[in-house]
Amino acid sequence: MTSSPATSPHVFDVDDADFEASVLARSHEVVVLADLWASWCGPCRTLTPLLEEAVARRDGDVVLAKVDVDANPGIASRYSAQSIPTVLGFRDGRLLQRFTGARPAAEIERFIDDLLPSEADQAVARARASSGADAIAELRHALSLDPTHREAAIGLAESIVDDDPDEAEALIRPHRPDPAAEAVATRAQLARSGADLASLEATVAAGRADGATLLELGRALAADGQHDAALERLLVAVELGGDTREPAREQLVALFGLLGDDHPAVLDARPRLARALY
Repeated sequence: MTSSPATSPHVFDVDDADFEASVLARSHEVVVLADLWASWCGPCRTLTPLLEEAVARRDGDVVLAKVDVDANPGIASRYSAQSIPTVLGFRDGRLLQRFTGARPAAEIERFIDDLLPSEADQAVARARASSGADAIAELRHALSLDPTHREAAIGLAESIVDDDPDEAEALIRPHRPDPAAEAVATRAQLARSGADLASLEATVAAGRADGATLLELGRALAADGQHDAALERLLVAVELGGDTREPAREQLVALFGLLGDDHPAVLDARPRLARALY
């Protein structure tokens, strides 16, 4: 089998160079299936037409990106596709599901059904396109449909934390230690204490900061999205030792997870954390 010209706007070829744009970025708009195949693969000749037919029936709700793994080994390596055909299912920029080998049409349909946004997902999407009371109403509706929905719970908590820190903490409790949930927890603590970034920074600048103040400031900076500054304050809190050393270390690890191992600030912070601990 060779890659044939697309017969549908919903079926197209992708390569290593355009995978980010054609698959990951596009999956924020529509579910994307990536079909990893090769010309010498017998099961691929069975599976690919079934995928194309399933996508055609969805009339634009799903698209199919066809990846020749011989010509584009980077994609197969990135997703550890050790045999083909492998089908990857993407939504909102993330790989959600996968399967390997030829499957019957009914299983393909169920696979796609599981990838499509639920009613709760759609409510969250409407919330992202709204603001204020309208967004909050959509997020509450999403949670009424699916009380375990992470994006709805954290999004609602972020919206109400300054006015109702108790409800915000209750919303994010099942999702901790997710870094986004931890940021809400920090904002809830600040809302109760009346502390703010300016006063905390002033305490540090005056040389009166102890480990607890640095930990609180680091959390506040992280909650405010000032990640590099948060890493610095938390590292100092660890270096000072005492009772706040371990909670500061835990917050650093959460930030590392949020930023990713390749983030320059994380690469700088890890050796310093190791020196402080050992």
